[in-house]
Amino acid sequence: MNELVMFNGKVVCPRCDGNGLLYKAKVTDLGNQMIYICDECEASWQDNIPIRRDTFEDLSTYLEKKGCNYRDAEIVNLGYDWYMNS
Repeated sequence: MNELVMFNGKVVCPRCDGNGLLYKAKVTDLGNQMIYICDECEASWQDNIPIRRDTFEDLSTYLEKKGCNYRDAEIVNLGYDWYMNS
């Protein structure tokens, strides 16, 4: 996660050019797997993937690949200050 752009202590989404911010979340349907999601465009990054414009996956696509229904998946927002706590 090198060279992330910050705004007021929060990570700016590299996909939607600053229109959204990334929050850390866990998907309970996937054994509490941690992911990062843009609050605007729903781009997502798995915990072990560098956060860059060329590495995102749409949240719905990611969940479907993992066998989860996008509409029914339980996603818990863990907040925007995750970068400061890393």
